[in-house]
Amino acid sequence: MSASFEPRKKESAVDTVVNSIKKLILDKELKPGDKLPTEIEIATGLEVSRGSVREAMKILSAFGLIEVKVGSGTYISDRMNNKMADSFIFSFFATNPDMHQFVEFRKVMENDIMELILLHYDENEEERAELAQNVKELKSLKSSPDSTTDDFAKNDTEFHKLLGKASKNLLLERIYSCVIDFLNPSIKYIHSSENKGANSETAHSEMLEAIEKRDKEMAAKAVECASVSWANVMDR
Repeated sequence: MSASFEPRKKESAVDTVVNSIKKLILDKELKPGDKLPTEIEIATGLEVSRGSVREAMKILSAFGLIEVKVGSGTYISDRMNNKMADSFIFSFFATNPDMHQFVEFRKVMENDIMELILLHYDENEEERAELAQNVKELKSLKSSPDSTTDDFAKNDTEFHKLLGKASKNLLLERIYSCVIDFLNPSIKYIHSSENKGANSETAHSEMLEAIEKRDKEMAAKAVECASVSWANVMDR
C-alpha cells in the first residue's frame, strides 16, 4: 500500500491518527477494503504511542470507517459506500466538528427523537419498557460499591441508543447511535467526574417520565436540562 503516514502539527496524538487516516480516505489513497498498516507501523510513522493508535481506531470503528478482522488485521470498511447513513455520518465526521458542536447536534437530535417517541407511543411499548429497565439498572449501579466508570458509561450509552430505537425511525436511530458512539470517551469522562451517575439518573428519569406522561413540553425541558448538565461537566 502506498498510503503514507506522516506526523501533523498542533494536534493531540489521537487526533493526528484519526485525521491522517481520514485524509487518506478523502484523498482516495485508502479505499474500501484496503488493509491498514499495523499498529506499530502507524505509531512509528506518526510518531505517536501505540495507545493513541488504539484510541483512534476505536473512534474510526465507532463511525464504521474501519473494520477489525481478528487474525487478519484492520481494514477500511466496505460498508461506507453501501449505506446512506454511513455516507452522511462520514461527511459530518470529515468536517472535524469540535465537542461543543457535537453537544449542540445531540440536543437537536434528542428533541426530534423525543417528539417521534411520543408520536409513535402506541408502537414502542417494548422500547419504553427497556428504557424503564435501564433506569432501574442505573439506580442499582448507584447503590453498589462495586460499580465502575465503565458500568455507568455502558448504561448511559444503552439508554440513548434505546431512545433512538424507540423513535421508530431507522435513519435517525443509525445516525444518533453513531454520534453517541463517538461521544463515548466524553461519556466515560462525565461518569468519572460526577457523583456515581447522579446527573444521568436525574436526566434519564426526567426523560422517561416525560415519555410515559406523553408530555411534549416536559420532554423538551428534560432534553434542555440534560444538555446543560452535559455542557457544564465538559467545561470543567
